[in-house]
Amino acid sequence: MKPDTALFGISEMWAAVILAFVATFMWRFLGVMLANRIKTDSFLMIWINALAYAMVAGVLMLILVYPSGILETTPLDYRLGALGLGLLCMVTLKILWLSILVGMGSFALAMYLL
Repeated sequence: MKPDTALFGISEMWAAVILAFVATFMWRFLGVMLANRIKTDSFLMIWINALAYAMVAGVLMLILVYPSGILETTPLDYRLGALGLGLLCMVTLKILWLSILVGMGSFALAMYLL
């Protein structure tokens, strides 16, 4: 008899997918139902907005500091320098597309000159 090397079977995988769907759908549905009842300038909405920004910033820093794939071969100071230039451009000029272009362009230029 051949030993099963898979960690989970098909039924466990489908159960995980369904549970993940239910967990995320529940919060989305709750957000839709409560969206009209919460004032946009209330403390709850300010807290939720800050939490969302903090989560995005955390994921961004995780990708920048501990990258995977081809980005892992690039120097950390180049990645953080490009982020800094993009943020500086965003704060001073307040043009998002230009800030993204400056960040990506400065990273590409630094890698080209390496």
